[in-house]
Amino acid sequence: MSSSDFPASDDFAQPIPLPTVGTPLSLEDVSAVGGCGDGCGCAGGGVDIDADLLDAFVTEQVLVRLESEPAFVARSIAALAATDDLDAELAEEIEELESDPVLLLDVLGATRQTLPDMESDAVVLLFRYVIDHVALGPEELPLEDRVLIEWRVPPVQA
Repeated sequence: MSSSDFPASDDFAQPIPLPTVGTPLSLEDVSAVGGCGDGCGCAGGGVDIDADLLDAFVTEQVLVRLESEPAFVARSIAALAATDDLDAELAEEIEELESDPVLLLDVLGATRQTLPDMESDAVVLLFRYVIDHVALGPEELPLEDRVLIEWRVPPVQA
């Protein structure tokens, strides 16, 4: 699935910021003032999704990409570096995390086996590198269709 496969955010899903892996999501994490309020999942709407389920789903999708694409992290880092309109706060956060060479090495060597033992800051950096944002679609959709991950780079087609 490429980023062009995702509907425009205004169609039915809005991006949500990514918290640290393992940090429960609250309603405030997936909604914002000004949404439609009809439960569609747009910012400000009544979003109803289990935070642990969402966390596990997004993490699994990252792991699948790590396993299936050897250069996934490197390509994502290159795409992030080439971004002209990177949010200043995000750029500052990434720069701070990258200043720790141990974290950076953990991220570059991330696998399904190493992820559970990685420091939370390393997992945050990994997710910042590979995911642009996560959007939620309507509640009636199955999880794999409802959770839309906007990757920094599209999947490599085999």
